[in-house]
Amino acid sequence: MNLFEMAKAATTIMHLGNLAANAAKVLTDPDSSPDDKKDASKAKRLADKKISEKDKNKMYNGGMAHGRKHMYLGGDSSVQDNAGLRALKASGPKGMAAYKKITGK
Repeated sequence: MNLFEMAKAATTIMHLGNLAANAAKVLTDPDSSPDDKKDASKAKRLADKKISEKDKNKMYNGGMAHGRKHMYLGGDSSVQDNAGLRALKASGPKGMAAYKKITGK
């Protein structure tokens, strides 16, 4: 089985990482044939693409507000500290509690 076929069948990030590393070795090896290098190049691109797709945070439906659809990031995403949150924090004790609940800080 060639590297590209193995990359198509791989599902775990660890396996994909190993395939990408092996493909990089084949690409830099001066003794590799042009066919091997072409296969390794395709396998590395596919493995890198699969790895990046697994790392992305997905958007989820957050409901409707003011007639607009709102989304939120799922997974291990975090809320960024922005001007609105800083104003909420400065508004008083209740604002401080709400800020801590939103940001986890």
